[in-house]
Amino acid sequence: MRFKNLILSLLVLSGIFDSATPQIVQNDMFTFVRIKYSAGGSGYAFRMRFSTDSWEVDYPTAEENFLRGVQRLTQLAVNDQALAMPFTDPEIFQYPFAYMLEVGYLKLSPAEADTLREWCLRGGFLMIDDFHGSAEWENFRNEFSKAFPDREPVRLPASHPIFHCYHDFNAYPRIPGLGPLSVGRLYERDGYNPECWGIFDDNRRLMVLINHNVDMGDSWEHAADPRYPTFYSKIGYMLGINYIVYALTH
Repeated sequence: MRFKNLILSLLVLSGIFDSATPQIVQNDMFTFVRIKYSAGGSGYAFRMRFSTDSWEVDYPTAEENFLRGVQRLTQLAVNDQALAMPFTDPEIFQYPFAYMLEVGYLKLSPAEADTLREWCLRGGFLMIDDFHGSAEWENFRNEFSKAFPDREPVRLPASHPIFHCYHDFNAYPRIPGLGPLSVGRLYERDGYNPECWGIFDDNRRLMVLINHNVDMGDSWEHAADPRYPTFYSKIGYMLGINYIVYALTH
């Protein structure tokens, strides 16, 4: 995976190197990869009356907006074009960070589950976002047990370094989606409380970061939308930057 130059970028960002050194970081930028999954879209499309698959929600506006924010707010070298690929694409092993959402509708094939496990155990960091309530949590647990039958999600405390590696968070924040906000709610279905969970490898490295009952994608996608409060977009950008910094330095 392309860790070396990304780590140099983080050293620049943290002030260990000045912004003019080293030039190598410009040749190997952080790339935001969204994971396509081959099944699960039809249930989402039927419920929402969309023609899109569940993996495509907010794509590519959310990550493109977010990456522009990362470029503005940090000195991290960033590829401003996000990618989308399945875990079954061999190119996935070129990228250390990936993003999945709407996993309440996920159905992993055996090949996807096997590669997901291998990619994570070889150093990948997967961020999961935008799924809500008990039914979607159960679907996520069932599907991810195909990849990690031996590993259970663990709730992350507010003291975990991921919440303090760039911006400081005293507690895991609430980041609602535009849909519930438009009807005066901060939650979807029975997902009343925001939760953050992780799946770890044998060395206690965080491999899978699970944002449950939050919608960071909406906070990025709708940052310029007057219907979406700036407060929540700011929190979404800050937390997303923490996740990238942590993923590339641990």
